[in-house]
Amino acid sequence: MNADQLRALLARAEFHKFLEMEVVSVEPDGRLTLKLPYREAYTIFAKAGTYHGGIIASLIDVAGTMACSVVKGQPTPTANLRVDYLKSPARCDLYAEAEARRIGRTLGVADVTIRDAEGTAYALGRGTFNTAAPEPVKA
Repeated sequence: MNADQLRALLARAEFHKFLEMEVVSVEPDGRLTLKLPYREAYTIFAKAGTYHGGIIASLIDVAGTMACSVVKGQPTPTANLRVDYLKSPARCDLYAEAEARRIGRTLGVADVTIRDAEGTAYALGRGTFNTAAPEPVKA
């Protein structure tokens, strides 16, 4: 999958549209960067402007699955996700730097670091993603 295909995926899902993530860069080997522009709607305490942990976990999840999807050439739903929060980001855009570490026949693994524009790390995540052929979606 290329950057345009990833942008199309982001445009289809309502939750992704709510997050307003942007594809910054994509490499064929499964490295990519997503940007999450700061919005007060993402905060746990508006006065402090600190991000809710669920927003950060969602950014890690989307970046990880997209990294695996780039290599596999198909959607790769999440099987497991781990997040380590290092610091609380406040009132800044966030960048998810993802790297597909292993893509197997049925599972893939991706690591994601959440940073601000200055490079400060706020969270680390690792996800396991289903790389088997997708089943048709039932309405």
